Amino acid sequence: MSELNRKEICEGVAFTSVIDNRFKRGRIGVALMVPLDSKTAAANALLSCVLTRSCRKYPDFTALSRKLDKLYGAAVYPSVRKIGDYQVVMLSASAIEDQYALQGEPLSAELAELLCSILFEPNIIDGQFCEEDVEQERRQLIENIDAEFNDKRTYAVNRCIETMFAEDPFAVGRYGSREDVEKLTQEDIYAAWQNLLENAQVELTMLGSTKPDAVYERFRKYFESKPRKNVGKSLTKNTVAEIKRVSEIEEVAQSKLVMGFRCHYPENKREYVISSLMSAVLGGTPTSKLFINVREKQSLCYYCASRVDAAKGMLMIDSGVETKNIEKTEHAVMQQVEELIKGNITDEEINSAKLALKNAFISSLDSLVAMQSFYVARMNINDGLTPREAAAIVDTVTKEEIVTFAQEIKLDTVFSLIGNGEEGSLE
Repeated sequence: MSELNRKEICEGVAFTSVIDNRFKRGRIGVALMVPLDSKTAAANALLSCVLTRSCRKYPDFTALSRKLDKLYGAAVYPSVRKIGDYQVVMLSASAIEDQYALQGEPLSAELAELLCSILFEPNIIDGQFCEEDVEQERRQLIENIDAEFNDKRTYAVNRCIETMFAEDPFAVGRYGSREDVEKLTQEDIYAAWQNLLENAQVELTMLGSTKPDAVYERFRKYFESKPRKNVGKSLTKNTVAEIKRVSEIEEVAQSKLVMGFRCHYPENKREYVISSLMSAVLGGTPTSKLFINVREKQSLCYYCASRVDAAKGMLMIDSGVETKNIEKTEHAVMQQVEELIKGNITDEEINSAKLALKNAFISSLDSLVAMQSFYVARMNINDGLTPREAAAIVDTVTKEEIVTFAQEIKLDTVFSLIGNGEEGSLE
């Protein structure tokens, strides 16, 4: 059983610990949350990677690796994600739990100290990071951006979001653009580092079996004198003035159809679960409306799935289709959305969706990475929802609540990536 505790170190800096005795390794994280901005997104993303290569105390990758080896093979990871209108720069570290250290070393406290050193005392000389580190991580980041471009399902979803939120920070990619990464200077990266230290809202996490007191004290030493304002929730709207339609032609065998809908922004724990269950009923399981009626019965697409972004009030439905079936698939998808809005939902559809969603919530407890991701995703809500609590709420959601939520769905954007390659078969 997990035991969650959350307390504030100072304004804009919170510490969440989850004690769970099932794991032999623990995980500690520092998540820094800043508004998404096309002018700074690339610099923040590159900075996260550069920071984890060295620091003032361990001034190169070899020295830092040697230190991590002494901590029984500990590891440090950077990551970047979007949560609503905000970019989250994440520095994480993992190591075996303190109880397994041969000499009783306080590994978790040392890891927290190391993360703080990486963030607050990086390897900067005369206002510049190590040039070799910057260039190596620049190449890797560009490869990551290219990988998202080459994955046409991801590319189509991103293009739909860019169109749907064209005048909104949410349109900015989590890594920024390839062109922006290529143009970044040492001054840009240094400015990004200073901005994170001064303005980012911070969410500190510790997950595992070790008691959190020593880690909390390490974090408090570094963060309590640096309060910052709460960045708040994402700005969202539910109105749609006109449906936007964009299409592109590419040398791909399988076309992509992505439909972006505005929906109600979940404002509490229960509404968050209702929105997730609504999406599962519509297109989140093999027994969902889209899978059964659009893919199986009509054979219109290779896949057809829905996902809801609770931080942005957005429902996204994406499918892989033959070019000749794009229009038919859009019509079929809208039919199922209308059926949902009208309340034409069977008990089997609801029960299957509930089982799948409960399993997804409970399964997130089987991995420290997944647990950390769950809590960080809700860092600008701070409602203390746990995966077990979310799973328990699922059982109590009624059909009427699902329909009420569904009635707020409004189609906003349709993006088509039209392939002109050889078509595959749906058989």
